[in-house]
Amino acid sequence: MKAIAMAAATVAGLLSALPADAQLRYWGKEEGAATGWIELGHEKYHEVGVGTEIPSWGRIKAVSDDRVVLEIVRTESDNQAVHERGGLAYDILEIHVLREDLRYPRWQPGPSPPADR
Repeated sequence: MKAIAMAAATVAGLLSALPADAQLRYWGKEEGAATGWIELGHEKYHEVGVGTEIPSWGRIKAVSDDRVVLEIVRTESDNQAVHERGGLAYDILEIHVLREDLRYPRWQPGPSPPADR
C-alpha cells in the first residue's frame, strides 16, 4: 500500500511540474485513420500517431477511437536521482488520455430510480 501511495505521489509531482499551457486533450480520430488529434496547450492542435514524441508527455504508444496511450520511459540516471531523494522510481509509466467528450459526459435526464422503502 505504501508503494502505491509513493507511486501516486510521484505521478502527481510529474504532472504538476508541467507548464500550465501543456495540458493535453485528445479529440479522437477519423474513421479508418491510424492517427488521432490532440490539443497541446490552448487551441494548438496536432495530428499524432504511434511513435510520435510529445514534449513533457512522452511517446505515443497507441491511438484508438476512445483514447490515446502515452508511454514515458525513465533513464537510469532519472531513477537514481529519485532513489537518492527516497522516492519510488518507475521504469515505464503508461498514461491513458480519454477522448475529451468521454471525460465529461453530459448528464441526460431520465426516469428516477425507485426509492428504497
